Amino acid sequence: MSNETVYFWKRKLLAFLHDPPSKCLDIPTHETQAATLMRQAGFIEEEVNQYIKQADHVAASADRLPFPISQKCASPFDGVGHPFKHPLDGSKELRFEEPFVTAALAAEMDQAIQPVIGAFPDDWSEDEKWRARFFAHWRLFAKHAIERDWRFAFLPADTRIPDHTVWTHMQVTSALAGCAKSSEASLVPNKWEQLNPAFLKFQIGPVQEFIAQARSIRDLWSGSYLLSWLMAAGLKALSAKVGPDAVIYPNLREQPIFDLQWRDELWSKIKMAQGAKNVWESLDYKDDQLLTPNLPNVFLAVVPAEGAVELAKLVEAAIREEWEKIAKSVWKFCDAQPELLDNEGEHLKKELRKQRFDAQIARFLSISWQVLPWPENLEEAMNLAGDFEKIPKANQTPIQATAKRVNSIIKVSTGQPLNGIQPTHAVPPEDRDDRFYEDAQKTRLNNLGLGWAVMTAYTGWQLDAVRQTRAFEGWSQSGWSRGTSCNKDSLTGKEEAVAGGKTWQERWEKLGAPLAFRFKHDDFVGAVTLVKRLWDLAYLKANWGLTLPSMPDTRGIASHDPNGDGDKEGKEKGGNGDPEEIYFAVLALDGDQIGKWVSGEKTPTFKTQLSAEAVDYFQNNAPSLLDTQRPISPSYHLQFSEALSNFALRCVGPIVEVFDGRLIYAGGDDVVALLPADTALACAQALRMAFCGEAAIEDFLHQAAAAAPENEYGYKGLALNRSLLAAPRSGFLCRKDMVDQKEKPIPFVVPGPAAECSVGIAIAHYKSPLQDAVCAAQEAERRAKKADLKKGGLGRSAVAVTLVKRSGEIIEWGCKWESGGLELFQTLLNALLKDTLSAKFPHRIIEVLEPYLTRKSELIKNKNTEEDSGFKANADKIIQREFEIALGRQKGKNWDKAIIQEVLPKLDHYLQQLRQLGHADSAEARVSAVIGLCQTVAFAARTTTQPQNPQADRQEYEHAHP
Repeated sequence: MSNETVYFWKRKLLAFLHDPPSKCLDIPTHETQAATLMRQAGFIEEEVNQYIKQADHVAASADRLPFPISQKCASPFDGVGHPFKHPLDGSKELRFEEPFVTAALAAEMDQAIQPVIGAFPDDWSEDEKWRARFFAHWRLFAKHAIERDWRFAFLPADTRIPDHTVWTHMQVTSALAGCAKSSEASLVPNKWEQLNPAFLKFQIGPVQEFIAQARSIRDLWSGSYLLSWLMAAGLKALSAKVGPDAVIYPNLREQPIFDLQWRDELWSKIKMAQGAKNVWESLDYKDDQLLTPNLPNVFLAVVPAEGAVELAKLVEAAIREEWEKIAKSVWKFCDAQPELLDNEGEHLKKELRKQRFDAQIARFLSISWQVLPWPENLEEAMNLAGDFEKIPKANQTPIQATAKRVNSIIKVSTGQPLNGIQPTHAVPPEDRDDRFYEDAQKTRLNNLGLGWAVMTAYTGWQLDAVRQTRAFEGWSQSGWSRGTSCNKDSLTGKEEAVAGGKTWQERWEKLGAPLAFRFKHDDFVGAVTLVKRLWDLAYLKANWGLTLPSMPDTRGIASHDPNGDGDKEGKEKGGNGDPEEIYFAVLALDGDQIGKWVSGEKTPTFKTQLSAEAVDYFQNNAPSLLDTQRPISPSYHLQFSEALSNFALRCVGPIVEVFDGRLIYAGGDDVVALLPADTALACAQALRMAFCGEAAIEDFLHQAAAAAPENEYGYKGLALNRSLLAAPRSGFLCRKDMVDQKEKPIPFVVPGPAAECSVGIAIAHYKSPLQDAVCAAQEAERRAKKADLKKGGLGRSAVAVTLVKRSGEIIEWGCKWESGGLELFQTLLNALLKDTLSAKFPHRIIEVLEPYLTRKSELIKNKNTEEDSGFKANADKIIQREFEIALGRQKGKNWDKAIIQEVLPKLDHYLQQLRQLGHADSAEARVSAVIGLCQTVAFAARTTTQPQNPQADRQEYEHAHP
């Protein structure tokens, strides 16, 4: 046992508890309340309140402004008249239904819900116990508080800028306390030399290409989960040394895969009370939560500068070691099967297989990292942006914009000129708080934390440079050879095969079910593909006790059977009509400009984030500050990550299930799911509503569930009863099956309406290669995000659809979320499905509108051509007239003239939106958009399926969700 290690965890826990959760309700007594929490955590009287004050000071300055003294600028907080503000858009506020009865009662709740460990293993050392105490407070304090009373989730750290919670401030303070430097080995040295932090930014790859290389749905899931698992293994190694609080992005609290990494070593060994469940049991994770990939491939951490490089190497080594361990388990698994790896002829011998396997495993991962020790003071931090000022404005980097915002704060806080410009308004010297300044005149700020945004931007720029110049090992030269032993991996086309072909497939068939189903085709596979195919059996099940539930095939997905078993041979669950005409969809969702949100380019202005009292103060003294964008801060990173995680972990899976889909990956703003072709667009709409926290989500899911068969169980049943998702306020959601002790749904923050997302959907026949469909969905997503409308882009905040027919014909369509295109699409599709309109209707519209499109030859396609002015002026009227005629003539058996009045206003709205959203100068673009919509409607109506055996679906659901 090391005393220094014990002191390290004690320092972090003291810092974490320096503010009680209910501080904002009774600021004058918060130190007394904190002392009580420290005693309950196990500290003796001499240690109570001996936390590192500088860590609190730096954390506060990184998250806030150098506010005036409280006598000049103070704000209360009750959650009702003074609400919590959305971190991405403070105009969206969450108000409590009622305030806490008394601050004293809230303080008593602090003490009652504190996660005090009641039982440790007998053989644990003191450092293990103190590490466990810290982990328990970091992971469970907020959880216990929120489950007692949901209002604890939104108590702010500073009432003057109530857009970040006390929980994030507690975490940042403890992370910085772990970076304290002293030459004395004691809990509280006589002199702390200084905080000595560094940023560590770390990234692994490959990502999208690796995930897309999939033969089956299991392969698709496996690639996603493998990357999340490796990242979790690296983060576990880091957190063992410096704590999970050190990771600022992503927010690791409530991340199932990360919690799983600590299951055996920590959570299953401690209890909150004698006779109670251990912590792992109390977390009550379901298998689908643990087996859903959700961690991004990048993280940002605050670590001690002295050991930062060693920590980066430690994380890299842990990831590579875990990857090698997984690979070895797969090889061992194959080697244990009779005859499987035996020689095949003279060329593909077992030794050659192993040689290739080891070489391919060794060079698979691409890992990059960057360490930036913090400068000694704020001036040096701001100087990091100095050289970037020489870059032309047209090529401005995030560092320049970030530095400009921070300088705006410095100017109004000090009244000093910057770059020769004297501020017109500033906080009066008599109002300035002495704690934030290093000189008597209060003209020089003393806190490095204000430079957080510049330092993180600089670290990101450095990592980008590292990734572009990474070293790699060259391929060894060899002679020329040919034959089946030289085949390449069928999915990647790069690596030499270590297995595959007919002999390999026949050997698997001899093993019988369920192993035989892993290689139903004679594809050649390299080492990485082999690992993806088998690691859930060879490693997750064998080493972690995780059993992957049955995976459907694409036919099952197309037939509304997401819980089916695609491994069962001869399974024929088709849809209505010709079973050969069933299609599935791959949905790829991605947040728009998330990089700019993370870097701070899109942060809100102070005007929306400050309390009413703070706005009034700065309006009178430094009004220019109110229009300044809030620089990114540690709490911003934590809460932005939390918002993305809430969307991914609490919303995506249930929504996909309501639409009969199967979730493959949900990593914050990045989602991949498989769905029946006829529900994919509606699912995309629902996901976007959840991402933005729209009130319409409750009714939308209810209507979707009401239209689905066998809708009384699972998440469909909750949606049918309006008990799944609701939006108490814009930008905030709640799951009605997640309530506190008062049976009140617990709200959670999502990215909100200021953020947006785009979706790409590829619809393909169930026999189409899955890899091609995934790539088509990713390409559709890029089309939705592309800014250039003239090149087929939709300019973000959009959905793009690619239809891949069996004939090889490809149809593309898409629209902005707010364009009215989806509403028009759904109205026409419903009319066709209900036989209000005949199946010929969309084809008739296409037939009469296509002649208006100019067919450009190769000679003139890149030339500037001008549309006829008469057509340009009357194009919308032509479209509307053709619709009106076709609506009256293309009648279905259930035709009703009301359909005309239902469709035409929606068509008019769609055309208006097309003009406003960038197609005002191009009548052809509007005609083309309407044709694409009709082609999509016709295809969707023809390929719509419904499950034929609802009872079997129920049994499969209950088997998959015990």
